[in-house]
Formats: sequence, C-alpha cells, structure tokens
Amino acid sequence: MHRSFLPFALLLIAAYPLRTKGQWTFLDLPVESQAASVSQRIGTTEFTITYSRPAVKDRVIWGEVVPYDRIWRAGANENTVLTATSDFTLESQRIPAGTYGLHMIPGRNDWTIILSSDHQAWGSYYYDQENDVARVQVNSKPGPMTKNLTYEFNEVTADGATLNLRWAALQVPIRIGVDVHAVVLARMDDQLRGLSSYNWEPWYEAARYCHDERIGGDQAMKYVDRSIQLQPNFENQSLKADMLKAAGKTAEAAALKQTMIDGATNAQLNTYAYTLLNNGEKEEAVRMFELNVKRHPKDANAQDSLGEGYMMVGNKEAAIKAFKKSLSMDPPENVKANSVRCLKKLGVDTSAYETARK
Repeated sequence: MHRSFLPFALLLIAAYPLRTKGQWTFLDLPVESQAASVSQRIGTTEFTITYSRPAVKDRVIWGEVVPYDRIWRAGANENTVLTATSDFTLESQRIPAGTYGLHMIPGRNDWTIILSSDHQAWGSYYYDQENDVARVQVNSKPGPMTKNLTYEFNEVTADGATLNLRWAALQVPIRIGVDVHAVVLARMDDQLRGLSSYNWEPWYEAARYCHDERIGGDQAMKYVDRSIQLQPNFENQSLKADMLKAAGKTAEAAALKQTMIDGATNAQLNTYAYTLLNNGEKEEAVRMFELNVKRHPKDANAQDSLGEGYMMVGNKEAAIKAFKKSLSMDPPENVKANSVRCLKKLGVDTSAYETARK
C-alpha cells in the first residue's frame, strides 16, 4: 500500500520552523548566530550569561529587526540564560540563586528586563508571563557600534557589577548586586565540615575574614578558638588578641599578645613588626624590631628590618647605623641590596658597599 509522507513532513515543519541558512540544529554544525557565554565572579558568587550573537549586517535593528514593545529573547536561537550561584539583586529586586531565561521588552528609552523560571524554551516563542520571577525597568542609552550582540560585565565592584547588553549603536545597562558577607557567612560552616576542618588554617582564615570585614561576632571568636585548639601558634593567637582588643577586652588581649611575643620565632616576630608598621602602629613596630634584634643580634635581616622601622619613624641616624650593621655581617644578596637602596634614600654614599658586592 502506498503511503504519503507529506503529513509527517508538514508536522516536522510545524514543530521546527524553517530558519535562516546555517541555523538548523539537528546536527552539530556551524550556525550563523554563534553561541557565546560570559562570566563574572562577585565575591564568591558566579554569574554566567549564555546566549547567541546575531550580527547587524545591513539591517536596522531597533524598531525593525527587534520591534519595540514586544517580548524579545535578548539574543538569538534558544533562550538567553542567566545563572547565579547565590541570591542576588537585579536592580533593586531580590532574586534567588538559580538559572533563568532572560527576556526583554525593548522601548525607545525604557526597557523591561524579565527573568523567567523557564530557561529551556526556544527563544521567546514559548514565553509565559506566569513564569516570571522578576521584572525590572532600565533605561537604554547610546553606545559604541557593536557588530555582534554582546553581553559584558562592567563597573565591577566588591559587591556588584553592571551587566551590559550592546548591539548596533545601543547599550542596555542592568545593575546586579550581591550581599557578599551574607553569602560568605551562609557558606562558611559548610566549608568547615570537610577534611580540611581538621587543620588549624581554615578556621584561622574564617576568623581572619570575619575580623577584617567586621562581621560574624561571636561566631568569628569560635572560629579562632577552634584554630588555636587544633594548633596554637603565633598567627591564630595574634588574631585572637586583635579580636579581643576590638571587643574591648584589652587586658585579655594584652596578656595573650605578650604570650604570643614571648614564644615568637625570629621570622614570626619580624613579620609581626611589619604588620604593625603597615597598620600605622609605627612606634610599636619599632619596639618589635628592636626586640628581635636583641634576641638575634647576629642576624643581618633583623638589622635591615630595624633600619626600615627607624626610617618609617624618621630616625635617620639610627636607621643608617642599623643598615651599616646589616651590611657588615655579609648578608644575603637580597638583604644587602635592600640595605644599600635604603642608605641611598637616606643620602649615604654606598659606593664602597657596591664595589665590594661586585
């Protein structure tokens, strides 16, 4: 019996509308509007836009190829998709972490940006407003001529960025934000449940971050206490002393810091002195440099560091003496080079040291 395949062919055409040359997707072949993705990390949150990039060619894009006041796929081919690994804000609207279909309604000035829970449809042909997770309004503005539709992250800050769509001579900026501290704290305990939690370093890092960013409160103190419990050392005890001082517990802080200094190695005390120096506590830094030299009088590097400390407080005469003392000890090349450089800054003739070095 002869059967006609025409109805089946018509069904296929209805299911898969004809597209421009090179746009079929039955096989993995090159397509005209090529796929692309762009990512940006904000804090610990990853944002990714996956889209296809149509070209301007010789067409009028806005108002013709892309009509005003009609839903648009914000790209070509499949859904343009936005993925965020943590909760975020789109303009001022809070959005849960997830993957979303990105659609837009272009206007001559005002644009509507839409995130849909349906991110697997073909373009905007199956868009359903009931799936909207967010709608925000933004303003477009003139931009540099862009041949292929482009998404990029600009104006990146510690807690946000601008997602910018550019095509033809237009750009559409969309502000994205993240409550970075809230995200970090929410994940902190999960990160401290793995194998690494048996080491002191992760607990120290958690406490260090909380202290530096002034967040975490009592939880941060628990982190540093756990670090000390696993392995007491100069780093975590110094941090706890700083945290106690910040909490107004000055007597406890001073006692712990003294214990820490009493047991410090040459390198630890030297590093601690530089930390004080960088924090603007110059007089205390010099006191630590002096203590280190007293404990290790034959160490050229300790003398060199003391010289830098004296330079920072403006004690030129003592600085010169310390650098010359360091150079008299036949120091390693890096220490020698630093002492010579500093002496030059202080106006001292270093030719004898440089000749000896050659």
